[in-house]
Amino acid sequence: MNTFWNFPAATGGMINSINNAGLETFRGNAIDSLTREICQNSLDAVKDQNKPVVVEFTRFAADINNFPNKNQLIEVFRQCKQTWLGRNKKSEDFIENALILLNKQQINFLRISDYNTKGLEGAREGELGSPWSSLVKEAGSSNKDDSSGGSFGIGKSAPFLNSNLRTLFYSSLDTTGYESHIGVGNIMSFKKSNDQITLGNGYYTHNEKSLAIPGQMNLDVNFNRTDTGTDIYIAAFEPSEDWEKEIIKSVLYNFFITIFNKKLIVKINDFEINERNIAQLIDDLEDNEENRYLKNYFHLLVSNKTVKINYPAKNYKGISFEEGEAVLYLLNGDDLNRRVLMTRKTGMRIFEQKNISGSISFTGLLMITGVHMNNIFKQMENPAHNEWSAERYEKNPKLADKIYKELRSFIREKVKEHYQEQITDSIDAVGLSDFLPNKNLVVSSGINRTESLNSSIKSIITKEKKEEPARKVKTKGKAESDIEEQLVGEYGITPTGDEGGNGSGEHSDGGNASGGSTNPGGQNELNQDHDGDTDKKKERKPSKDPIHIQQKYVCVERSNGKYRFVISPSKSLENGRLVFRVLGEQSDYDLPIRNAYTNDSNVLVEKFSSNSVYLQSLKANKSFKIDVEVDYDDYCVMEVELYEN
Repeated sequence: MNTFWNFPAATGGMINSINNAGLETFRGNAIDSLTREICQNSLDAVKDQNKPVVVEFTRFAADINNFPNKNQLIEVFRQCKQTWLGRNKKSEDFIENALILLNKQQINFLRISDYNTKGLEGAREGELGSPWSSLVKEAGSSNKDDSSGGSFGIGKSAPFLNSNLRTLFYSSLDTTGYESHIGVGNIMSFKKSNDQITLGNGYYTHNEKSLAIPGQMNLDVNFNRTDTGTDIYIAAFEPSEDWEKEIIKSVLYNFFITIFNKKLIVKINDFEINERNIAQLIDDLEDNEENRYLKNYFHLLVSNKTVKINYPAKNYKGISFEEGEAVLYLLNGDDLNRRVLMTRKTGMRIFEQKNISGSISFTGLLMITGVHMNNIFKQMENPAHNEWSAERYEKNPKLADKIYKELRSFIREKVKEHYQEQITDSIDAVGLSDFLPNKNLVVSSGINRTESLNSSIKSIITKEKKEEPARKVKTKGKAESDIEEQLVGEYGITPTGDEGGNGSGEHSDGGNASGGSTNPGGQNELNQDHDGDTDKKKERKPSKDPIHIQQKYVCVERSNGKYRFVISPSKSLENGRLVFRVLGEQSDYDLPIRNAYTNDSNVLVEKFSSNSVYLQSLKANKSFKIDVEVDYDDYCVMEVELYEN
């Protein structure tokens, strides 16, 4: 049979460069995107629901002379080079690398094979809308049913991102017994020798219609398919050295529910992930925040204390949900992540619902399994499958927004219903002051810090209020200065400040909270011994009046004193400072900051000192996140105020 690479002409149509919208959707983490999309597509094509789908990832090297019609593809890339020379640097670099790879003695492939799947049905005729046509020939098209995971037809672009030739080969044995294969080159438009411009996509085929070639492909000499399913060969697969670990991590992170429920088995070369070893694999993960959250969710799956709650029946205009189309699983305990993982039919991770409760330590899992509800939320999902948005439901965005809001309200209500009373009982039994022990705010000095701290502060505050003019005096009495020195040096707190203020010393060691005093109203105390700095410090004049902010926070790591704040200022500030206090039963105390940082590229943490964090470039009514580590190793109630510098 005569086979060849067929790159159809555009004939006045669009000219495509190396940039591709479908590929850009998944750029940033090519291996993770590949794993998510491949496993989801295989689960959507399951043949026997009572058996697990098996997906294999196998890397192998092949002789370059076994590459289908290698010389013709080399000529194609040469024509691409002539077409784009001096016109697009990114295209030029890609072409140059492709020619180098095609002239080596060997080329690396990644073979991805699935089992207990239907194969690429429709390959014989190539009928529009068939699974074969949707995967191989159609752009932005999906023929999946309402219970499937995908809907955009964009996920099929992810494998191309992992090919340094942007070239794949599909081989299949479908449920009718038909065997077929075809190659797809998703490269760029180029000018042929007859001056025609191609579309950019080409096919390794046997006719001008670019239909599949009968028979399976034998690129991997150690592989032979006898059961139905699909094989995808990614040409020029040149990942990082840790690609296997990346796939394993992605499988554990995204499909732990599916594997636990015996719906999926994944093999990476000689390593297998199944329902028998997934618990140990997750338990062995290194201790970081992301993995701790994953362990929370998995513990919820296996715990006998997990609460299972069916979503009630709902009736909307033209849409009805039966009871139990979604199921909420909840578990409470110490140091849990306060989030609910959202999933749909296949059990793949979509995203984590946050901002449910800042006071209840719990973890949750929501599974949308009902046909009607799955269909609605499938249409709200973005192409990367990591977000729901009501605007994406084109039929009725307002109705979709109502449905989504009611689902979120259901989650919040059930969390409070099952665990709020337990939290209240704990507070009544122990007392709020036990959650805010003063001894945790200071360095141990071998004295009863709770009693001495409270009595000392009361004494100083009373004295300052009665003798207000004393603030203008440069020198202080020995008794008063001794007390203040003890409070500042030993306890690291401010005895008299109302506004928190800036510390008189900066932490050059990255935020050690001990030492450094603060003064009322945020004013820097001037040192008369430093003549050269006096005028400069007088010019600063930080604001005494706080800026109105909207804020919320949650404890991320209790033992490390780590809290995450979301803050939205009412006005834009070039320079500002956040001042933190812990709220007690009788008095409020400055809260020493050990570290502060943000991942917001528009906000800069300039420094942190004592109980203040100094920021730059704050925008009005624009929220930003900031992580703060405080010198306090238990839950505490905090207050934060924003001042302009």
